[in-house]
Amino acid sequence: MNRDNKLRVVFVRHGESKYNIEKRLQGPQDTLTEEGKKQIEKLCKELAKYNFTEMITSNEKRAVESAEIISNFLNLEFQSTALICEKGSGDFSDKLVKDVNWNLVSGTFLDKKIPNGDSVRDVMIRAIEFFRDLNRFPQGKEILVISHGTFLRILFCLIFNKNIEEYLLDYEFPNAGILIISRNEKGRWEVENSDIRRKR
Repeated sequence: MNRDNKLRVVFVRHGESKYNIEKRLQGPQDTLTEEGKKQIEKLCKELAKYNFTEMITSNEKRAVESAEIISNFLNLEFQSTALICEKGSGDFSDKLVKDVNWNLVSGTFLDKKIPNGDSVRDVMIRAIEFFRDLNRFPQGKEILVISHGTFLRILFCLIFNKNIEEYLLDYEFPNAGILIISRNEKGRWEVENSDIRRKR
């Protein structure tokens, strides 16, 4: 149990991946670059300040690789789940962004989706379910979650009633960035630290 008896959740975006550098649409088999591994290794020193009892990661490869580095450093096992995966790119997975025919994607901001991919609303549904799971943890616990930029911005907006479209279009969650939130004994969530920033 931590001293302030808050439920504290530290969210981490995976380290830099090959597709981040190549400007490709994400796919589940995308892997960390050497720089991405170094980013996570550096972050481990900060994460060591916490007394984590649980580590949860997306089951996509770049997130699992990040979790493995942290797991080895903290000597903490992790569990993986598809619930916190990135917004799926469907038929466009692995393609260079510049080569994608965006005319095949139509609809409102929340509901448009790449063929066989996810809409923003699909991700919202998963994020709501995951937040319910987080709320089941008791006060005093510290939980570590490794996920993805779009998923984490959507989750952040749902928890703190922010505009999802604005945060997806105008804000970014950098590789190996963190978001720390906590729930007090009255059930209120607050932001303790956030690397989410407006795009330059």
